[in-house]
Amino acid sequence: MDSIIYLHDGTFEGLLHAVASAVKSPEDVQGIYARQGFSPQIFDTLISLETDRQQALRLFAYLKQLKGSAARFAVHGFLSDDREVGMHLYQMVRECLVRGAMATQFYTHDSIRYLDKLSQKVGSEAHRLIGLIRFRILEDGLQYGPFEPDCNVMSHCALHFMQRLKNQRWILHDIRRNHALYWDRSSLQAIDIDDDFTNQVRHSGEIPESRLSEPERHYQELWKTFHTAVANTDRKNLDLQRQFMPRRYWKYLVEMQEFPLGTPRLP
Repeated sequence: MDSIIYLHDGTFEGLLHAVASAVKSPEDVQGIYARQGFSPQIFDTLISLETDRQQALRLFAYLKQLKGSAARFAVHGFLSDDREVGMHLYQMVRECLVRGAMATQFYTHDSIRYLDKLSQKVGSEAHRLIGLIRFRILEDGLQYGPFEPDCNVMSHCALHFMQRLKNQRWILHDIRRNHALYWDRSSLQAIDIDDDFTNQVRHSGEIPESRLSEPERHYQELWKTFHTAVANTDRKNLDLQRQFMPRRYWKYLVEMQEFPLGTPRLP
C-alpha cells in the first residue's frame, strides 16, 4: 500500500473532511496537514483535497452523537493550531468507530492523551485571556482590544464579551492571526483592520496615541500610576506573577507598559 499525506485548506471543515477521507482510505496515511506552510519531502505522496462540507458535517455530527469528549477534542484541536492535530484526530476517530464514546476516556492511547492536553491548553488560555484583554477607548468611542494568543481563542473571548459588554461597541483583534471581530451592540461580524495600524500595534503593543480618546489617555496614566502605587515591593514574587499573568501577554497590558518619555507620574 502507498503511504499518503492529505492536505486541506486550513479550515475546520477542511480538517474534518481530510480526517474523514483518511479514515475511509485503505492506504497507509502518514499525515494530515493544512496546505499553507506545508513543505513536502521528496518521496511524499500528496492528496490535496477540495473541502466537502457535507462530509465534514457528517463526521462532526457523528462525533457530537457520541456524547463524550470527541466533538470537543475536534474543535479544540483545530483551535490549538497544532500542526500534528490532523493525525491525532484520525487516530481518535478510528478508535471511536471501534469503542464508541468510551474511546475518549482511554488516556493510555497516545492520540487521546495528546488531544486532551490540547483541549486543556485551549480552554486554559481562553479563560486566562478573558481577564487579561485590555480594551482601549478610541477617538470615536469604539473600544479596541488587541491580544496575541498562542491558540485561536477569539470565538471563546468574543462570546464572553458579548455578554459582559453587550451595550458597548468593541473590536477584538487577534494580532498574531490578524483576525478581528466587531460587536455593534446587536451582532458580531468579522472585519479587516488596516495593515499599517496592525503592524504598529504588533511592533509596540500600544495603540497610536492619536487614535486614543482624551479620557483614555488620562485613564491609562491613572491605571499605570495605581498599578505602581499598590505594588508591595517587599512581597514581590515575580515567579507567581508570571504563573498567573504569563510574560508573553504583557505586551498588550496597559499597566505593564512604560509611561511615555517625559510624562510625569501623577502624585
